[in-house]
Amino acid sequence: MLPNPEIREVTIQDYLKIIKKRLWIIIAFLVIIPTVVTIRVSLQKPVYRATASILIEASLPKITKFEEVYTLEAGTQYYQTQYKILISRALAERVLENLQSSQDVDYSGYSAARLLGQLDIQPDRNSQIVWINVEDENPLRAAAIANIYAKIYIEQDIEARNRATKAATGWLESQMGGIKTKLRESEEALNEYIQKNRIVTMPDIEQSSKGLLEGLKGNKSNLETGLAEALKRYKYKHPKVIALTAQLDDTNKKIEQETNRLLDLNQNLVQYNMLKKEVESNQQLYTVMLTRTKETDVSEKIETSRIRILDSAKPPSVPFKPQKKKAINSSILIALFCGIGLSLFLEYLDSSIRTAEDVSSYLSLPFLGYVPSVTKEAKSDSERNLICFQKPQSTITESYRAVRTSIIFASPEDKPLKSILITSSLPAEGKSFVTSNLATVFAQVNERVICLDIDMRRPKLHKAFNIENKNGISNFLIGTVDLEKIIRPTNIPNLSFICSGTIPPNPSELLSSAKIRLLLEELKQKYDRIIIDSPPILSVADTSLLSNIVDGIIFIVKGASTRLEATVKAKAQILKAKGRIIGVVINNIEPEKEDRYYYYHYYYSEEAKKQAKI
Repeated sequence: MLPNPEIREVTIQDYLKIIKKRLWIIIAFLVIIPTVVTIRVSLQKPVYRATASILIEASLPKITKFEEVYTLEAGTQYYQTQYKILISRALAERVLENLQSSQDVDYSGYSAARLLGQLDIQPDRNSQIVWINVEDENPLRAAAIANIYAKIYIEQDIEARNRATKAATGWLESQMGGIKTKLRESEEALNEYIQKNRIVTMPDIEQSSKGLLEGLKGNKSNLETGLAEALKRYKYKHPKVIALTAQLDDTNKKIEQETNRLLDLNQNLVQYNMLKKEVESNQQLYTVMLTRTKETDVSEKIETSRIRILDSAKPPSVPFKPQKKKAINSSILIALFCGIGLSLFLEYLDSSIRTAEDVSSYLSLPFLGYVPSVTKEAKSDSERNLICFQKPQSTITESYRAVRTSIIFASPEDKPLKSILITSSLPAEGKSFVTSNLATVFAQVNERVICLDIDMRRPKLHKAFNIENKNGISNFLIGTVDLEKIIRPTNIPNLSFICSGTIPPNPSELLSSAKIRLLLEELKQKYDRIIIDSPPILSVADTSLLSNIVDGIIFIVKGASTRLEATVKAKAQILKAKGRIIGVVINNIEPEKEDRYYYYHYYYSEEAKKQAKI
C-alpha cells in the first residue's frame, strides 16, 4: 500500500518500491507486448503510400461572361462538397473502370469499396490544396490509382460544368424563338400604324404644327391690339373696325382648327411612340439573348475547371507501413506504461498489511517482527508447528528470536509482560503456529513457559504438542478438574502446555467468570511466561473478554492477505476492551520481497550460519 497521506507524503521512493515489488508484471508486459507486435509487423506485407496533390481554386477562370449565368459560390460548403465527391462511390467506380482499361498493372479483384478503403483525402486547412493519398501493396499501383483519381475527378468537374452550360444553352435557344416572334410582330404593328396614318416623320410634323399655332396666336394678339386702338378713334361700324373684327374672327377659327389638328397629331404621336418603344425593347432583348447564346456555345467548347493537379503521384521506394522500428518502440513504451500503471493500480486496490512501515503508518502500532513463510523449510504440520525446536538454526527460528527480543524490549521493568495473548482479526492467520513457536523460543532461553490454548471453539494447539485434548481449561473452569491435572509437560525443555479441554456450548460465559483471572494469577506464580492462543477477535467475543486480564496482546497479521479494514476494526475492538497491544507480527511473508532491510538481515544471518559451519 502507499503510505497514508495524513501521516506523510508519498515520495518517489514509494513508487520505486512498488515498481520493484511488482517488477514481474512490468517485465511480463515488456516481453509479451513487444514480442506480439514484432511478430505481427514481421508477418504484415509492406504497404506503400503514393500522394497526388490538387488545387481547388476559389473561383472559375473568366473566359466569357457566361459566369453571370453559371456561378458557383466557393465557400466552406463548396469545399466540403468537393471532399465528399472525392470519396463518393460514383467517382470510385469511374476510377475503377479507367484503371481496368489500363494494361500497365493488374487490377483484378479490385472493387469500388476496396479503392475507397485505400483512399485517404487530406485537405490543408490553411490553403486550397488537397492531398490524395492511396495505400497499396504495389508502389506502382498506388501511384497509378492516385493519379487516375485526380484526373477523373477533374474530368467529372468539367462534365458537371458543361452539363450546366448545355442546360443554359438549351434554355436560351428555347426562348429565342418567342422573342424573335414578338420583335417581328411589334415591327409589323408599327409599320402598319405609320402607313395607316400616313406618317412620314412624326417629330417634324409635330414641330411645324406647333410653329403654325404659335404664329396664329401672335397674329391674333396683333389684331386685338389694332382693334383696340381703332375703337378709340372709330365706331363699330367704321370700315376699319369692321375689317379688323373680321380678320380677328378668321384668326380665331384658324387657331381652333390648328389646335384640334395638333391634338389629333399628339394622340397619333403617343401611339406611335408606344409602338416604337415596344420594337426597341424587343430588339434589345433579342440582341442580349443572341449574345448569351453565342457565349454559352463558346463556353461549352472550352474545357475549364476550378481544379488542377499540382503534383502527380510517384511510386514510393519505402513502405509506408508497417513502420517496424516505430511500432516496436511504441510497443515498448506502451508495455512500460501498462506495466507501471497496472502495478500502481493493483497497489491502490491492495489494502493488505505487508511491511513494518504499513504497521506504523496505518495501525500506529509497534512492529515486533516478520515470520517468513515456512513452506520451504517444513513439509508437515508437526514440523511447521515446532520448527523452532526441530530446526534451531533455521531462518524461521531466527525470526522468532527477533520477535522475542522485541517483546522483551517492550516489557516495562516495573510491569513485565508475563501473560501474553496471541490473537488476530480473522481465522487462518497463523495464531497457533506463532503461539507454539514463540513459546518454544522463550523456553530456549531457560524461561519457565506455559502455553495455553483458550480457543474453545476450534482448538489446534494440542496437535502441535501431540497431546490429547482432554481435561483442559474448560474442565478447570467448570470445576471438574484441578489445575495440577491440566498442566501437561511437552518434549521441549522448560515448556508446559494446557489444552482447551472439552469444547463447551458456552465458551464466552466460562471466560467471563472470575476463575479465569485467578487461573492466570496462579500460573504467574509458577511460570516466567504465559503464552495464550485465543480465537480471532472479530469472530467471537472470547478474546475481548481476555484482553483486559493479560499483560499484553500480540496481534498476528497474515502478510499480503489480511485486509487493512479488518485489522483496524480488530485493533479498535481490543482497545475498546481496554487491552494493551504489545505489537504486531507479520506472518507467512517473504520479507526479502517486501522489506529490503529485513532482506539484509536475512542475508547476514545466512552468511553467519555458513561461517559457523566452516
